[in-house]
Amino acid sequence: MRLGIIYKIPKLPILYRHRFISLIKEALGKSDFNYKKSLYPEEAVKRSKIAKPFCFSISMPKEKTVKKEKIVIDEGIEIEDIVFYFPENSYINFYISSFDYQFIVNLYNGLLEIKEFDFGNGISLKLNRIFMLNERRILTDEVIFKTNSPILIEDSKENPILPIDSDIEYFNEQFNAIHSRILKDIRGEGVKGELEFEPLKIRKQVVKHTLKGFREKTGKPYMMLTCFEGCFKLKGEPEDLKMLYQIGIGLRTGQGFGMVEVV
Repeated sequence: MRLGIIYKIPKLPILYRHRFISLIKEALGKSDFNYKKSLYPEEAVKRSKIAKPFCFSISMPKEKTVKKEKIVIDEGIEIEDIVFYFPENSYINFYISSFDYQFIVNLYNGLLEIKEFDFGNGISLKLNRIFMLNERRILTDEVIFKTNSPILIEDSKENPILPIDSDIEYFNEQFNAIHSRILKDIRGEGVKGELEFEPLKIRKQVVKHTLKGFREKTGKPYMMLTCFEGCFKLKGEPEDLKMLYQIGIGLRTGQGFGMVEVV
């Protein structure tokens, strides 16, 4: 299931994913507080270990200008970095995908209650409309995907692994290990068959990202994540491919990474 949410907004800082996470949390809290707590418990250790049953991406207007200016990340923490400015009366698209009906219903109802969201840095998200998106059917064991948001694959030591400059066999080994663990957490069963990733047109992308827990732990304002984007072929059991299409591919999908579309 997929939702499209259109917001009116004048500008967007390069560090934006954490604020959309806050929006999701607020919406779930308004709709079903107990459900929100099940995904985002108060204990930080538990919160970080819960696999999220969704992914999201942001689509900005093509016509935009780039300025470098002060961005306030948190109280006492500010940086100077890129801010995207949009033409007057512009909109951004906020796309969310999940296999979980309860998540989609709670999010939908909660977002309807938030007509305007304080994004920080003097920015307000003003709700225009919410609509359901068509979801492509996956019935075969081979699908070509393209990324809507960057995909992050890391090994157990948090070293990034890319399918363009590493041994593809090693990449697939780590790729299978990650998704077997994620699917087991979400549905109680790992991958039903081995996944095989084949890059078609892939490029590296380094993403700046921030989270409160990261800032408190490291004292740094943001992290740098080495990801990839583009088109690729993924082979596997149709049920696994459908699930990954719905919840996202790779790590940090609930933080705005790994959303894909069927080509």
